[in-house]
This record gives sequence, C-alpha cells and structure tokens, in this order.
Amino acid sequence: MRYANIGGPIALGVIGAILYFAMSEMLEGVDTKMIGLILMAAAAIWLILGLVMARPRSSVTTERTNPAGTEREVRHDEV
Repeated sequence: MRYANIGGPIALGVIGAILYFAMSEMLEGVDTKMIGLILMAAAAIWLILGLVMARPRSSVTTERTNPAGTEREVRHDEV
C-alpha cells in the first residue's frame, strides 16, 4: 500500500501563507506577497499530485487458453 507524504506540501504552504499574510512590507527588491502566492500554489499542486500518485490501484487479470488447452497466458495490468 502506498502512502501520501503530505508534510512537505503543508510546510511549503505554511511558509507561503506567512509570506503572503504576515509580512506586510516588501523587503528591498523582493515582493513577498508574490513569493507567498507562488509557494502556496506550488504546495497545492504538490499535494494534489502526491495524493493522486498514492491512490490505491486495482489490477486486471486476463487469462487465455487455446482450444487444445496446452498453453495458458496470464497478464496482470495496473489500472
């Protein structure tokens, strides 16, 4: 079973939220609100991709036998 690692995206989102909501003044030459938005968007994308990649997968099994019954093919595919 696969597990989603959500600690990284949450930490990145928190850092982005702090930069966006808590830092009212721009640092010299740095737009902290824009960096905060970028970090929060990246965290959301990372979290969604992590959850999609960790979802349970089902498998499909196909069996074929020829009329003589001497050959058998078994194939397992992840869906």
